[in-house]
Amino acid sequence: MSEEDVEVVLRGVDAVNRRDADAFIALMSPDVEWETDPEALPDLRDTYRGKAEVREYFEQVFVETWESFHVEVEEVTEAGSERIVLGTLVTARGKASGVATELRSWGVFWLADGKIARRQIFWNRDQALEAAGLRE
Repeated sequence: MSEEDVEVVLRGVDAVNRRDADAFIALMSPDVEWETDPEALPDLRDTYRGKAEVREYFEQVFVETWESFHVEVEEVTEAGSERIVLGTLVTARGKASGVATELRSWGVFWLADGKIARRQIFWNRDQALEAAGLRE
């Protein structure tokens, strides 16, 4: 895992916390695949492909749904060349409901040429590590 790859992913977290779609999209590979969990987030597609669709995801999730949304990085795990597992704690308040929520998740990020090429989300650390090739 290179420091540069970690920095790319952390800049993505910072862009989410600032709700800066342009900065977020600038970190994505042109053919990025951004995978969601349709069971946990039923209003979303399974996968967003390309920068335009990832921007749509960003707007829908981070701008339209939440009044406030903050990601705190709790863990960064090396997962081989150009793969990173990021453990996070999200605190958010629903825009329509006003309900506050907290949840932990783990994202597996694949990087290529200094850009995020793919992301998968998991609600269980072991599943994320397995997806990243760290568990059998």
